[in-house]
Amino acid sequence: MSREVIITTGSRLHWGLLALAPQVGREFGGIGLMVQEPQLQLSVTRSTDTVDHVTGSPGSIAKIREALFAIRTARPDWYSDRFYELKLQAEIPQHCGFGSGTQLSLAVAQAIASLADESSLTSVELAARVQRGARSALGIHGFTAGGFLVEGGKQSSNEISPLVVRSDFPEDWQILLITPANRAGISGYVEADAIQQLGPMPTAITEKLCRLALMQLAPAVKTCNFEEFTTGLTEFGHLVGEFFEPAQGGIFADPRMAELEKKLLSHGIRGIAQTSWGPTLSIICQDVEMVTSLVIDYGYGEFCEIRATRPLNEGARIQIKQI
Repeated sequence: MSREVIITTGSRLHWGLLALAPQVGREFGGIGLMVQEPQLQLSVTRSTDTVDHVTGSPGSIAKIREALFAIRTARPDWYSDRFYELKLQAEIPQHCGFGSGTQLSLAVAQAIASLADESSLTSVELAARVQRGARSALGIHGFTAGGFLVEGGKQSSNEISPLVVRSDFPEDWQILLITPANRAGISGYVEADAIQQLGPMPTAITEKLCRLALMQLAPAVKTCNFEEFTTGLTEFGHLVGEFFEPAQGGIFADPRMAELEKKLLSHGIRGIAQTSWGPTLSIICQDVEMVTSLVIDYGYGEFCEIRATRPLNEGARIQIKQI
């Protein structure tokens, strides 16, 4: 009798890093949140022949094969002669700011480790096997921990940034995700080039971001202070966006999202921030139906995908079935 491993996880929102190319101290770092949707679900079994069989969208298939190659390179003694059937039942959209590459790569690593009875590996160990964590580690820690996350940054290029804050995010705070169609955020080598061209982040900005992260946003999550959190997140998003403006063409990657933010701010709505390089805009809501109605009334439903989701305060779900 063979086994099937099913991995289910959500998406990672990355609201911005804390430092870039500093003269002293750690680089990158950042704050973010795991959310239930968009969701990834991956099924993995041992293959009955000597090739891998992968089912999913073309971009996801390529990511899965990259992860398999990295795993076999890291542990040839275990995996060089093992082959798998991998099926994506649900996918996270790529290049939208949801951390799809990390969640997919870790899901592959976790499923294969579980089939090999290596289920006790940490997310950092899994990430090392599939070569994730070059810059951000929010999705790595979020894969096994969920919740609101603050990572502390890297001291060296081969280090995975440590997790310094992890809290359950209030369940009654919903998240509205607005993703413009036909516009992708940057990633990979393009992202690395853009970061290099920006130059160092001024120390004064890093200090402001760290203060917001550790003395406003994290405490507001702990105390469920909605006003404090949403006000701080809007400020955090603007500080990050202003620094990245030369690389992405504005505070937000899509100028239509900047116009939407102005409209929402005029209604007193806060908690607005781009996730990663965008183009997705995230809004923390107590009344998600009201905010959704405003967004649709402004016409954004015609060219954006609008999702209402909830925080994911647990790690990836691992199911093992006998088949």
